[in-house]
Amino acid sequence: MGVKREPDDNRGVPGADPSGEDSFRRSEVYTGPVVRGREVRDGPWSRLVGLMRSATTSDGERREAELDVRLADAPPITRTNIVAVVSPKGGVGKTTCTFLLGNLLASKLRLRVLAVDANRDFGTLASLAPDKVRVDRSLADLLAEMKHLHSAAGVLPYVSSMPSGLHLLAAPSRPEVMAEMTPGLYDDLLTFLSRYYDMILLDLGTGIIDPVAQFGIRHADQTLLITTPEFVTANKVLDSLRYLGPEAGDGTQTPDAGHISVVLNRAPAKHSGDRQAIEDAFRSLGIARHVVIPYEDRLRVMLDSATYSLEALPRGTRVPVKQLGLAVAGKLV
Repeated sequence: MGVKREPDDNRGVPGADPSGEDSFRRSEVYTGPVVRGREVRDGPWSRLVGLMRSATTSDGERREAELDVRLADAPPITRTNIVAVVSPKGGVGKTTCTFLLGNLLASKLRLRVLAVDANRDFGTLASLAPDKVRVDRSLADLLAEMKHLHSAAGVLPYVSSMPSGLHLLAAPSRPEVMAEMTPGLYDDLLTFLSRYYDMILLDLGTGIIDPVAQFGIRHADQTLLITTPEFVTANKVLDSLRYLGPEAGDGTQTPDAGHISVVLNRAPAKHSGDRQAIEDAFRSLGIARHVVIPYEDRLRVMLDSATYSLEALPRGTRVPVKQLGLAVAGKLV
């Protein structure tokens, strides 16, 4: 039996949508572009106001505004992206950089971001979450139960949820449990988590040639190589570059410079010849992308007290954090 259709009342009406759907468009109301809730109008008065504002806007404000626009225009991702955060040296701030990047991408790009603590020796990533949102479960607990979980809501009890939207997955509190984690188990974990997250950040702890670190590097779409701007540390980090690429026929590795970003963390406030030489050394090896994050005592206190807020940081630190986010956002696939 056929379905009886009602006559189309719009039939024959000039300008009516032949599909029967409402033809009223938002562009009929907002005839010009809208930026941050304000209509951008082009006229003598608006141009004069724009000139007056630009005259009173500092270079720092303009640079940060440009960064915000570029972050907002980051290309959409087509699948789960994995970022490995590594260094051959301890104490350079891998966990801090993972945390800063994850919060930035979750808040500014509105991505579903998970940071995984893969440190094999007393990882502290989840400790950066406020006490009221930090959970006691770890990635070992999630591995044990994930075959029974079939939704994003099922994962929530295992992660600490930051106000920015970033989720943190803790390492086991007992190193002997963490020591049992193999690359195969991490493969299972990433396969499962990729169903529910747009980005997964791997805080891989100290070391490059560790099997888990090598697993993370091989499976990552991007690698963040963290150093501090001292010769001794930077020299070891430079030496580690040959372990950050696919294996060559002779057993060596060639770094994929296009997918590596170097972070010079805890840089002193003043520029020094040493830091410039370090930056030049990375460029000579084809690593053109690098971000310098200055030492900031306010950031140290924020992290230690679990009160981190990007907007509460001074611009001199806030802008480098955004530059770090843009360095990664520009390479999303």
